[in-house]
Amino acid sequence: QRERASGARCFSVMEVVAILDAGAQYGKVIDRRVRELSLLSELLPLHTSAEQLRDGKYAAIIISGGPQSVYDADAPKYDKGLFELGVPVLGICYGMQLMSACHGGAVERKARREDGTFAIKLEPGCAIFAGLSDTTEVLLTHGDSLAQLPAGFRVVGTSGEIVAAIEHAERKLYGVQFHPEVDLTKDGITMLRNFLYGVCKLSGTYTMASRETQAIDYILDAVGDKQVLVLVSGGVDSSVCAALLNKALGSSRVIALHIDHGFMRKDESASVAKALTALGVEIEVLDASETFAQATTLVDGERTAPLAEVTSPELKRKIIGDTFMVVTQEMVAKRGLDANNVFLAQGTLRPDLIESASSLISSNAAVIKTHHNDTQLVRQLRDQGRVVEPLRDYHKDEVRALGRDLGLP
Repeated sequence: QRERASGARCFSVMEVVAILDAGAQYGKVIDRRVRELSLLSELLPLHTSAEQLRDGKYAAIIISGGPQSVYDADAPKYDKGLFELGVPVLGICYGMQLMSACHGGAVERKARREDGTFAIKLEPGCAIFAGLSDTTEVLLTHGDSLAQLPAGFRVVGTSGEIVAAIEHAERKLYGVQFHPEVDLTKDGITMLRNFLYGVCKLSGTYTMASRETQAIDYILDAVGDKQVLVLVSGGVDSSVCAALLNKALGSSRVIALHIDHGFMRKDESASVAKALTALGVEIEVLDASETFAQATTLVDGERTAPLAEVTSPELKRKIIGDTFMVVTQEMVAKRGLDANNVFLAQGTLRPDLIESASSLISSNAAVIKTHHNDTQLVRQLRDQGRVVEPLRDYHKDEVRALGRDLGLP
């Protein structure tokens, strides 16, 4: 099954894990942990309908944590039918409270919060705790807690008098009040592995080798017989993107441009050009340091001060991102290239889109920071189908591994 817009996914639909995002900033960590277990995951908004989740498209569902209470008037909407699909579900923090409330349990604000690492007691016989001792250390960050257990569920983990984990084994529904995705939860990866491999019976075919092939297929599908302009910033993401494009299309169809914006380290531009030239990438280095220093952009209808005078990190990122686009468009015009026959390629990563709250990943995630490769101008070009992002399903460590496989130092 291929989804060209998101990277030529050719995996069995029964190997895909849906992560329903309730607004957690740990969403990308859950996503990364699932992928570290060699499984394809998709971040979806919590309000995704049961209809979209049914018909064998997803083999497992994970509901993330979130900042709100399940009883808040503006709590994220969800489709109760997601629990009736026969697909195993793991609810994390807010996800567990949502699962409980949906099935008739009660959630209430306790007199004290739990914030930090705590030792919890595990009950025997729970599939997601298989192979663990009867106590383990976890990260808890919550004010609301389960006050009444839903019918058919049992408590399988406790932190003192507070319910830390529940299960309905027959329906393969599991909830944990803590965060198994973070390093502070000692056995968290084992719990996720037990859920995905033990409960969901997944096999794990989402490997780096297969993903490189996917990325190349995506490039070929998206670009067709046209050329691609790739901006190489000097970082690992854009360098790997350029090397991957070169492997997929050949140097004659890849226009690689390194824009020196004035913030590079000593001799870094020369090192970037040398590394990519060794792989057969023909790269042009453009000194645009003065252009960037004096650059401005529009934010909420108002013109910013020049970059050299701006102190806000968020404004700086927006100015830099938009100026990259302006300099690129000027370069295309100067070369006499037909903009309709040239795509813009970027080394955008999955966390970039998550942190920027891009709708490509989730409509619920809060903005952590705007990335220069996901500004409003870039989103406009993306909406026009003019942007190619072969790494947007990758996390940083995965890109480094891909770069080594492609021959980058």
